[in-house]
Amino acid sequence: MPVKSEIQLQAECFQWAWKEYPQTRYCLFAVPNGGRRSIMEAMQLKASGVVAGIPDMVLAWKGKAFGFELKIETGRLSKDQIRVHAAWIENGTPVYVCWSFEDFKKKFEEIFLLEQ
Repeated sequence: MPVKSEIQLQAECFQWAWKEYPQTRYCLFAVPNGGRRSIMEAMQLKASGVVAGIPDMVLAWKGKAFGFELKIETGRLSKDQIRVHAAWIENGTPVYVCWSFEDFKKKFEEIFLLEQ
């Protein structure tokens, strides 16, 4: 059985939330920071506010924000991700590193139940 990529894991998580929690539609979104870009495009994105290390997905819910970093078993956090996550947490915005679909689902449901 082939190993899932991080983008496949992210898609599975997003599609599950879209279907199971329709009230959070448009409040859960991806932050497409990754991928290859030309030097010019990368410079423009950086100048316009793209920041390396931002969590893969953000949930804006009931006046709060929650970050989700999706990692597969062989993944690891980058130095930028560690720095960004620490800054968010220091400022009261939780970031959850999810290593599987079940991990994401559990954390998402906990947030949703707590923030009713």
